[in-house]
Amino acid sequence: MQLTTLNVKARIAGSSRESGRARKTGNVPAIYYGNGSEAVSISVSEKDLEAVLAPGKRYTLLDLVIDGKGGNPAIVHQYQKNNISQKILHIDFLKIDADTPVSVRVPIRLSGIPVGVKNQGGSLSQESLYLKLSAKPADIPASIELDISEMPTNTTYYAEKLDLGKASLLSPKRTVIFTISKGRAAAAEATEETGDKKKEEAKKEVKKEAKKK
Repeated sequence: MQLTTLNVKARIAGSSRESGRARKTGNVPAIYYGNGSEAVSISVSEKDLEAVLAPGKRYTLLDLVIDGKGGNPAIVHQYQKNNISQKILHIDFLKIDADTPVSVRVPIRLSGIPVGVKNQGGSLSQESLYLKLSAKPADIPASIELDISEMPTNTTYYAEKLDLGKASLLSPKRTVIFTISKGRAAAAEATEETGDKKKEEAKKEVKKEAKKK
């Protein structure tokens, strides 16, 4: 599996003062753990971290180079943000190996203009931006790509329909990915047609009753 190098530094575990000092110098406190190995406290520069967490990069396979020593395969597991500044306060890196599946959240990318929108006056709504998958590191997709060009109105697309390759779906199968509903004009026209049909049926009923009398 191909790994992206990320330089990090070892730090003193459990020291809040040291963590605060790291943040002031543009670094983020972190921890590297998993697969039964001892947890290692580290720090990583905010700038390098931004590149790793950029859109589409969230589940990049990493080699953490700790104080110049590589050979530490990892993936971003979770992180904490400041609610106001949105700066990352702490990040967890999960140790991985080629044969062990990991749980990840992968973005969904829709492409194309649906027939239901372009020709049928429908309205597209993407209901889910991410899905949770389980996969071996080499089989983790950077994103889930879905061409919706041929989709008509009155479409509700569920996660269970997706081709995930070698990955397994952890999100509920009936998770809605997107819907294409009738536009207002189309809905109004359909309502009008239904109303006209009901009027015609009512007239027929009146005529039948009149004949009986």
